[in-house]
Amino acid sequence: MIHNAARPASLPTLDSTRPRLQLVPRQKTLACRSLLIYTFCVHNNSSAAALQFRRPSETIAKATVRKAVASDVAQITRLVNAYAAEGLMLPRTEAQIAARIDSYVVAGYAPGEVVACAALEEYSPSLAEVSSVAVANAEHGKGLGTQVVLGVERLARTRDIEELFAMSLTDEFFLSLDYAPASIARYPEKLLRYETLAKEGVQVVPKRCYSKSLSASSKVPRLVESAKPTRKKRKAS
Repeated sequence: MIHNAARPASLPTLDSTRPRLQLVPRQKTLACRSLLIYTFCVHNNSSAAALQFRRPSETIAKATVRKAVASDVAQITRLVNAYAAEGLMLPRTEAQIAARIDSYVVAGYAPGEVVACAALEEYSPSLAEVSSVAVANAEHGKGLGTQVVLGVERLARTRDIEELFAMSLTDEFFLSLDYAPASIARYPEKLLRYETLAKEGVQVVPKRCYSKSLSASSKVPRLVESAKPTRKKRKAS
């Protein structure tokens, strides 16, 4: 460019009446050029790798559904009795839950954590109830209730249970899991248990009944036997 080279002798002298062309030092010119390139990149480059202005996507933790163990008894008791206090579920003692811990399925995000539970209550070699379905209030809407019920179904199949039934105050939940409306009269064992509880002074809230037949072809998720804490590998020194 002319302003970056020596002026040839043949060039005419600029008229003093005209505004003179201000020469820009080379360093400033390069700086302006760099600024223009940077500005172009900022406003026109859509690649997230070029400029990290976006927030990193949040990772959604996945719950583990597993068979309950003895160390889960206290958490299951608190979870169930929180609903029992509202009259939505029958109360359970730690001793009652501990005696049937092998029939409980729980869900949690960390080893040893319980934020949802359900139980398989057997009445005969071929009939059982899905009971004590409870999810921590802070975990509602994440599908954990569905996961623990499917875990109970898995457990029922391993014990050759052919039919399950459940009692609920709402229609949508069990209907969404392919349960069908049923009459409680079909299950005299449950009616007898209600009568026993009433004699003991326990108030039983009327609920609707749903049933489901289990088939060998039913697809249910694998049930984890127990949650084992992950160990970090030591770095070689």
